[in-house]
Amino acid sequence: MRKKTLLSVLLMCLLAQGREGSSAPHVVPAKVGLVMIGAAQDGFALAADGSSLNADGRVSQEQKLFQVGKLGALALTGTVSIQDPIGKRERGEVNIARIAGAWLAAQSDVDLQTVNRDLNTAIAAELNKFLCTRDRGERGAFKFGVIIAGFSDGKPVLMTTRYFMPALKGKPARAQQTSTALQAGDLWTFGSSAVPAEIYAGKTNALKTFKDEPSVKKFRSAQKSSLTAQDYINLFDTTLRAAESEEGKKMGGKRAIVAPPNRFATITLKGGFAWSKSEAH
Repeated sequence: MRKKTLLSVLLMCLLAQGREGSSAPHVVPAKVGLVMIGAAQDGFALAADGSSLNADGRVSQEQKLFQVGKLGALALTGTVSIQDPIGKRERGEVNIARIAGAWLAAQSDVDLQTVNRDLNTAIAAELNKFLCTRDRGERGAFKFGVIIAGFSDGKPVLMTTRYFMPALKGKPARAQQTSTALQAGDLWTFGSSAVPAEIYAGKTNALKTFKDEPSVKKFRSAQKSSLTAQDYINLFDTTLRAAESEEGKKMGGKRAIVAPPNRFATITLKGGFAWSKSEAH
C-alpha cells in the first residue's frame, strides 16, 4: 500500500512539472543578436538586443523588436542586414529590420495571423529579388528569423519563420515556419551566446556579479510558472548586460554578436503591448 502511495505522489509531481512548462529553455542558434521570450502567468515578456553585422565586419545598430497590433510583438534574430561585399563597384542591401518596421508602421491594428502571412510574404519578395542576381555562397545556411509572439483568439502563441540561403544561384531562399502554443514557464532564447545558459542554470563562478543580482536569484529559485512578465523583463535585462560585458563577450567569442541598444516589452490580455524596462534601472 505504501509503495502505491509513493508511486502516486511521484506521478502527480511529474504531471505538475509537465503542466508548468518546459524545464529547460528552448534555444534556437543565431550568430548575430540575442532575443529572449518568456511566457509568464500574466502574459509575455520579450527582449532583443540592437546588433547588426555589416559586410565590413563592423557592428551597427538596428531596431529588432516591434509592436504588432494591440496584443502582439515581432522580433528579429540573425543577420537582419544582408549586404554586398566590400569592394564591389555597386553595392546593394536588403534590410529586414527596416522592411518590418515600415510594414508594421503602416498597419497599426493587425492580427498576428495576418502579420505572419503578409509581412513574411513581403520580406520573402524583397529578399529573393535581392538574391536572384547574386551568388553569395553560404549554400543553405540559416540567415535570419522573424518571430511573432502574442495572443491569438485569447491564447498565447509563438510563430517563427526562419530563412535559409538558396542552395543554388537564382533560387529563392528557403523559409521554415513553425507555430507553438505556449504555457506559463516556457522560455525561448534565439542566439548563440553562451551567456543565457550560464545565467539561467550555470554552476561555475563565471558571471558571478550578474548571477548575484536579485532578478537571477529569483528566477533560479522560483517555480517558473509563478513568474510574472516583469520578473522576466528583469531577468532579460541582466542577461543582456552580461552578454554585452567584456566577460560575456569572451564567453561568446566569434560564435555570437550581442550589442546594445536593448529593447524590452510586455504583452498582457489586460494591458496589451507595452514597452518596458527593468525595475533595477
